[in-house]
Amino acid sequence: MNLWVKGTLAGLGLMLVGGGAAWYFLDTAQGPANPWYQGAEGYRQAQQQALALGYPLLYVLESPKCRRCKVLDQRFWQSDEMVVPLSRLVKVRLKPGSGDGSEQILRRFPRVATPPGMYIQQPGQPLRPIKIVVDIQQIWMPGKTWLRGFYMPLSAAGFEAVVHTTLSLQDPAMDNAPLD
Repeated sequence: MNLWVKGTLAGLGLMLVGGGAAWYFLDTAQGPANPWYQGAEGYRQAQQQALALGYPLLYVLESPKCRRCKVLDQRFWQSDEMVVPLSRLVKVRLKPGSGDGSEQILRRFPRVATPPGMYIQQPGQPLRPIKIVVDIQQIWMPGKTWLRGFYMPLSAAGFEAVVHTTLSLQDPAMDNAPLD
């Protein structure tokens, strides 16, 4: 065999090995399936998954005719930049009036005046609010308490920071931080 044929075969072999390795490592790096759960049955499945994986639960309370809910879903939840942050959460959508039992679960949640409403929760701990203003693409970053904070641009990095900060607050409902 001449040198050109040997080089071509070696190149093809390396491409196959590299492609196989990339497929294997990229496929296993994604971890377990982490879909959006919906309704009462999804709520129960999400609770089990959160306990098994130790992931926080993200609840998104939507309304079937809510324009802001649809915009948030299309521009934020489905964006490529949110794949990694959302993979670290167990996600549940609750939509009253959708016929999936969401109303039964929503009795346990504070009433949301204007959807979408959002809560984060470590399994077995109280619900903690996350506030997003979809129309101006802002998210509330809590300070020492949930009530003391500021709005910042809505982004994947901002969302991750808000989730981390909100989960670290002792009681987001109390404004008991010392005055500086």
